[in-house]
Amino acid sequence: MSNIASTRLSLPVVVLLEKRLLKSQRWQVPSWYLQGVAVGDSMVHQSSPGQKVGETENGEIFSFGGYSVTLYKDACERYWHALIGDKPLVYVVCNEEVESDEHELSVEPKLVTIDYDEAISHAETDGLVLSTNIPGELYRYMEAFVLQHYQPKPFEKRKRKKWLDDSQGRRS
Repeated sequence: MSNIASTRLSLPVVVLLEKRLLKSQRWQVPSWYLQGVAVGDSMVHQSSPGQKVGETENGEIFSFGGYSVTLYKDACERYWHALIGDKPLVYVVCNEEVESDEHELSVEPKLVTIDYDEAISHAETDGLVLSTNIPGELYRYMEAFVLQHYQPKPFEKRKRKKWLDDSQGRRS
């Protein structure tokens, strides 16, 4: 039995969400964008979740700490496909209409992942899934994890079926 530490890798991350107010007739409706995901073993996030940490010309940036991205050995093939693709992404699945004692925002991250299949499964159930380019540090961790754990299956040419069996006779 292999050690559980060798079959997965968990990395601490901080999620940065941007809140933009879009004008819709008479109201302003908040719209959320993933500004980035900060990664690292030394990532210490002292602020409370949902704390405003900056502004852009389009809106305000809020920081959410205490999350992690977990890489699993049995998902290495999906990570490999992301690595060789044109644009590897990191996904943040969010709860909407949140009521929290820690902040007054209507959204809060619940999951950070690099697994496209996992993100799509949440999107198919009408969850809010935000994405952005994968940060370089997370890319390097993912690449090293895949190189350590992934063994591509050799390509095997499919064998043709015999549609007519000689023992049953041939049509003339």
